Amino acid sequence: MNLSAYWPALLGLLMGCEPLAVPQPTPLPCDLSAYARHPRHQTYLTELQQYRQQSVAPGSILLIQKPGEPRWIGAVGKANLEYQTDILPCSQFRVGSITKMFVAVAVLKLVEQGKLRLDDRLATLLPHTAGHIPQADQITLRHLLSHTSGITDPPNESIRYQLRIVDNAPERFSLTTDQLLATYVYGKPLHFTPGTGWSYSNANYWLLGKLLEQQTGKPLQSVLNDWIFNPLALNNTYLEVRDDSQLVRGYADLYGDGRLFDVSHWDRADSDGEADGGIISTAADLATFAEALFGGKLLSDTWLTEMLKPTRLPSCPDGDCEYGLGVEHWKTGLGLAYGHNGGSVGIEANLLYFPHNRGVFVLYKNNGNGSDKRLMDRLMK
Repeated sequence: MNLSAYWPALLGLLMGCEPLAVPQPTPLPCDLSAYARHPRHQTYLTELQQYRQQSVAPGSILLIQKPGEPRWIGAVGKANLEYQTDILPCSQFRVGSITKMFVAVAVLKLVEQGKLRLDDRLATLLPHTAGHIPQADQITLRHLLSHTSGITDPPNESIRYQLRIVDNAPERFSLTTDQLLATYVYGKPLHFTPGTGWSYSNANYWLLGKLLEQQTGKPLQSVLNDWIFNPLALNNTYLEVRDDSQLVRGYADLYGDGRLFDVSHWDRADSDGEADGGIISTAADLATFAEALFGGKLLSDTWLTEMLKPTRLPSCPDGDCEYGLGVEHWKTGLGLAYGHNGGSVGIEANLLYFPHNRGVFVLYKNNGNGSDKRLMDRLMK
């Protein structure tokens, strides 16, 4: 969910970290033989091992997909430190804000079908927001998708929101999207007049999730099932809240002393089931999604082009906000790449598509600190 870098330090200062009961996972069936036979297996594995060590993560997963060679997925380290469970290429994990790409696709499919327009106004689409969100009659669907609405971002900006997760994660976990909006968004001033600036906000996607459910009459999980998960056979990907005992655990160095604490209960409370960052997936499923999206299998050429079009505003560095509609623009050593980063207190996930060779790059680790991702420049040539 792209949470602020100061989260772990802040949380460590505010609480005494008592050990929590960690569920014991059952072994996963995962065939590793195909990846071990890959012609570049040792090269990729060495890069992954170095990345995990440098980022001080218990475990990490890397996927490389390029034309001319088979897909490779590797995993090193641990998924669960309590039980010393190995992380595997098929391990399921929280993807954080990569979720926004899926939600944006679903919204654009409604636009493609003529049921919505990008210049539709929030106050018209969700009438209850009028009077609760300033200038709701000026905020458009495009503004929500591109983070140009000016709406506040509680996970990154509200100490009250963050403390609620620390003090009572189950209580935060029980809040509905309507309750989140009422508690942390409604009545708060905008950062700028809609469309005049860029400011990342998870609340934009809380609203988009509600809109999708209203427009379709279905829960968001069902919408994503019908339009993305099932058509692409993403059998290990879901959004709704489920038992999370089999997922890779998330960790953070709360006190800056090298000790890692299991913070999965905070990650779960912050995102599970939510449209801004709640998807659970695997490296293989994420790559299949990216391949389908950027290969034109989910949206028509017209709307895929619109999704990727850069947001340009004088207030952004060099006039380029490096974001489209639910898609980040990454300026890499190999040129422009499209995708999204996802982060929470205990995880970091990255999904990127490289147009120059139609390559897909997935990188995940179960430590919420930032990381140096320049290995992509070496591996995605």
